[in-house]
Amino acid sequence: MAASFQGFRSLIEHSPDAISLIDQRGDVLYASASSSKVFGYQPQELVGRNEWELIHPDDRHDSSRLLQKVLSDPPGPVQWHARVCRKDGTYTWVESTVSNLLIDPDVQAIVVNHRDVNARRAEETERQRHADELARANLQLEEFAYTVAHDLRDPLSTIAGFADVLVRTAQLDEGNKEIAELILMGTARMSRLIDDLLFFASVGANKPRHGVELRHAVAQAALNLALSIKSSGAKMRVDPLPLVQGNESQLVCLFQNLIGNALKYRGDETPEIHVTAERRGPDWVIGIQDNGLGIATEDQTCLFVPFTRLANEDIPGTGLGLAVCKKIVEGLGGTIWLESRIGEGSKFCFTILAEEEGGSVA
Repeated sequence: MAASFQGFRSLIEHSPDAISLIDQRGDVLYASASSSKVFGYQPQELVGRNEWELIHPDDRHDSSRLLQKVLSDPPGPVQWHARVCRKDGTYTWVESTVSNLLIDPDVQAIVVNHRDVNARRAEETERQRHADELARANLQLEEFAYTVAHDLRDPLSTIAGFADVLVRTAQLDEGNKEIAELILMGTARMSRLIDDLLFFASVGANKPRHGVELRHAVAQAALNLALSIKSSGAKMRVDPLPLVQGNESQLVCLFQNLIGNALKYRGDETPEIHVTAERRGPDWVIGIQDNGLGIATEDQTCLFVPFTRLANEDIPGTGLGLAVCKKIVEGLGGTIWLESRIGEGSKFCFTILAEEEGGSVA
């Protein structure tokens, strides 16, 4: 056994993990050199000690139970996390992988591979803390947006009301009438901006997810845009679309924004819009292709930034539509991008998780 044991030891003594060979009682027969990094003990200080004595009292029961599982169902391995006492008296989180090789003639011991995961757990805790802080900040932002919007609406309505009275009833010369009409236009744009800000703040805020038929979402978006589609003479072609995991109201908004952009930023030709779906792994890639003006490559990097507008002021908008689209898609775990060239139309694409493996199209 000695020769076999030495041969096995030579394979593991240079491992970065602390590796112990123990008997059925948990007594240490051998400890690798890396034990000093994980436990603070030199290998010879561990040999002869019972390894379970180093485990935190609150973690011993589970560790003992899992060891019995390894003994009764060899060879394993079984993995668990426990706090282990270092030589300086502090505890560190260790991920242990245990394999029963008692019947292996070259080993004749239980092999325990210890990996210090204290840093990883600290990172996970820190990530969770940041996620919790972000969730609280988003909730505060939404509450703040609603409060500010409410405070802005009343004076805005007052300004719009008085400007409307002036336009309709006052004896104004052409110059002053034009000024009053500009006030009305400005208040209308401000009202749209407030509505868009409210929606932008609320998108992705823990909305429930469920199976959504994308063809229904596209149909509802087209119905909402019926007047624009009819007035532009647009031709829409919708390929078979899948069942996905998402929120129906948000997906309707997503399609409405993307199809609406295709209608607004059209060229001289009759608008043609094509909605496609392509399966890629667990996701579907959804495309909305148009034959419109197209967007220059250098302008595409800032396209999804809030309040960014590349069109002239004659085309209405607040610059939040595509930012809302990005927030919806990313809130559902996907990504969104643009494929476009000037004069060759645009194709907005986004990924979304399929509702089930091999999800069908309809």
